[in-house]
Amino acid sequence: MAVLPRCRDRSITGVGVRWFLTFVLIFAAPAMSRADNLTLSCLNVGNVLASCRDAAARFSEQTGHTVRVVAADTAGRSALENYRTLMDVGSPRLDVIQLSESWVPALAPDLATLGTIADPDQVPAALTELGEANGRIVAWPQHIAVTLLYVRGGIAGAEPFDDWSDLRGTLLDLPDDGADGLVFGGAGSTMFPLFLDWFYSFGGQDLSDRRTLTAALQLLNDTIGVIAAPGLVDTTAGDAMAEFTAGRSAALVARSTTFDSVSTSQIGEDLVTILRPNANADDPTTPRLVSTWLVGVPRFSPNQESAKQLAAFLVSDAEERRAAVEFGVAPARTALFEDPEVHSVNPIMANIAESLPFLTPLPVDKYGEAYLDLADGVAETVREMLRGDTDGATAASTIVRMVRAAERRSE
Repeated sequence: MAVLPRCRDRSITGVGVRWFLTFVLIFAAPAMSRADNLTLSCLNVGNVLASCRDAAARFSEQTGHTVRVVAADTAGRSALENYRTLMDVGSPRLDVIQLSESWVPALAPDLATLGTIADPDQVPAALTELGEANGRIVAWPQHIAVTLLYVRGGIAGAEPFDDWSDLRGTLLDLPDDGADGLVFGGAGSTMFPLFLDWFYSFGGQDLSDRRTLTAALQLLNDTIGVIAAPGLVDTTAGDAMAEFTAGRSAALVARSTTFDSVSTSQIGEDLVTILRPNANADDPTTPRLVSTWLVGVPRFSPNQESAKQLAAFLVSDAEERRAAVEFGVAPARTALFEDPEVHSVNPIMANIAESLPFLTPLPVDKYGEAYLDLADGVAETVREMLRGDTDGATAASTIVRMVRAAERRSE
């Protein structure tokens, strides 16, 4: 049997091993999974932050990626300004962010392009359109909220309030027991959504409808101006909730995300949640404002692939269902409200399910980048009226001018 020289055998073997290892590293590397360190920013609204942390832990377990969750303050527009500051300098610190629909036009240039959401038929088209900007999908809807009227059970009685006049009459007739009147957050950015839903309760569709707008403003002044607690226009959403949960007010108008905080307070056992009333009890089909929170991926994230994977995970059917069942966070996948377990989580799920045919989002897509300035201008005009500095007709004229200017800017 022929035997090769030992030195030749060693040389050939060494070259073969080195070549084989190089081949493995070059061609197998793309298939090797890389564990990324991701940062997820979630808005500190209701139980949304807790839901985010729970989902992040599950995503990490399934993928091997590490996810750090940071809270974004929602007082005023602080989260938007913080996002803008980081994106203006191209910061790579955020991989996935949660954002209000009203911020999409401002942040869209710095958000990565996403694909179509999985099972888009489970999400209303009006909500998915909120994540589009200049022909790109930059954010996916994740959670929603509606306006609710929280009332002490003894006040609400056996029947819900069918219209605002019922509420006004009931609150005016209350005995002076130290808890009367209505509170809501009239300060900051909360005023515009609350007023817009009030306008919708009159059947209004567009703020340029001067006739409906004037009627809504005048009744707002005559109703809220009479039954609201002192300091209405300077009260924040947090202060309003604290006033109500402390038992010092009879009713609270607030978003449904506050339900858990209200229901676990000292007045929780005597709490009734009601969809916001209408101006006319004979017209129960008025539009109802829905607020939407979305998720997006900043284009400066160094982990684009895994970040988009995390965003898709957060808005998946399974995760939105889990957020609803375990944390009471209303899903943007409205098909989930047909799930008996979701529907029965708490009263607000049934409230929202009842509203589904009438849900109308904020008009962000209509006004684009002009939306935030319009919202601020309308809110301040409403506050001036409630302070007594102007009347309903004058306020309506001012708002119509603002709306037309915003429309021109968005063209």
